[in-house]
Amino acid sequence: MGDSREFEFEGAATPSEAADALNRIADGIRARSLSLSMGEEEITVYPEGDLAMEIEASEKKGKAKIEIAIAWKRAKGDDDDDD
Repeated sequence: MGDSREFEFEGAATPSEAADALNRIADGIRARSLSLSMGEEEITVYPEGDLAMEIEASEKKGKAKIEIAIAWKRAKGDDDDDD
């Protein structure tokens, strides 16, 4: 099995900046190669096959939130290890 890798970003953005980031993510999914980076932190993932999607939206006390999760399984034999 390959190493576990993670990338996380949390910060403020204008609606336009948030939409641009989502468009870049969508473009990466379409291209089946999605790279995310900030500073020295970087990850590239390769969406393939059918993707599982989960979208949640809520609004409480004047605050709204949308959470989007997209997941997929790597193809068999698609490991980082050289056996």
